[in-house]
Amino acid sequence: MRVGVVVSDRGDWTAEAIGSGLSRQGAKAEYLDFSELAALVGPDLRFRGEGRDLLGLSVLIVRDLGRRGSADVAFRFEALSALEESGVRVVNPPSAIQRAANKFATSVALQRAGIPHPETLVTTSLSAAEEFVAQYGRAVYKPLFGFKGRGLLLLTAEDPSPLRGLIEKSGVVYLQEFIESTAPRPRDIRAFVVDGHVAGAIFRVAPAGSWISNLARGGAPERCPTTSEIEDLAVRAASAVGAVYCGVDLIETSSGLAVLEVNGTPSGWGLHQAWGIDVGELIAGAVLRLAGGSG
Repeated sequence: MRVGVVVSDRGDWTAEAIGSGLSRQGAKAEYLDFSELAALVGPDLRFRGEGRDLLGLSVLIVRDLGRRGSADVAFRFEALSALEESGVRVVNPPSAIQRAANKFATSVALQRAGIPHPETLVTTSLSAAEEFVAQYGRAVYKPLFGFKGRGLLLLTAEDPSPLRGLIEKSGVVYLQEFIESTAPRPRDIRAFVVDGHVAGAIFRVAPAGSWISNLARGGAPERCPTTSEIEDLAVRAASAVGAVYCGVDLIETSSGLAVLEVNGTPSGWGLHQAWGIDVGELIAGAVLRLAGGSG
């Protein structure tokens, strides 16, 4: 069985953990960087990556697609869909990766599943955006296709001026009401879901003086006990976007937990740091079961 692992950073801990998990369960990972992806459309359809025939893969695990620009990302998403349609098992499914990558699509999926979620506005209208910020007093701007906490801004009713520049630059803004966590320090919860179960959860604690808790922005992972509420919301959120494995971000509020977003290509390093949990082993086992192999 040929198993590919898509990753742009060959030293990525999660990709290495998945590869080790595959090896322990009788399969070998072929690491692929999609910056070397080529599709030939002729009498037949062929995909090659780093000199290898991708249609010969039994399964393709997507850890990190990489990105250069919007056209490049669109091509990679379409290539995943075409590979899936050609019989390659893709995990996460392309539809799940796309739904989780697009924060508007995630918000709609969560709303339709009845999952608690901050009030959110996505708009191309400056006046609508200004009204939303005025209504809540504070709102968080997130790039529609953002990752690792990059580009986050806290907007206030007293100074909504950045909105004009954001709309002029990207054409659309994604805004969420700012929810003050009931925790003693600014933090959120990252629950890691694999194959319909929560493998574990961590608090991501923001660095001193910051409200952003992403580990890539200086947040620290701390152990978070998995409660029935975390299990329920995280598993339902994963199901809502269609993910086999994902990271679900939650915030503690006065009325219970709410889901902020879903990451369809999450890192498992923070969970390993806090708990010693090897999500790579769990992902490998789930993938091999789906592909009909051992594990």
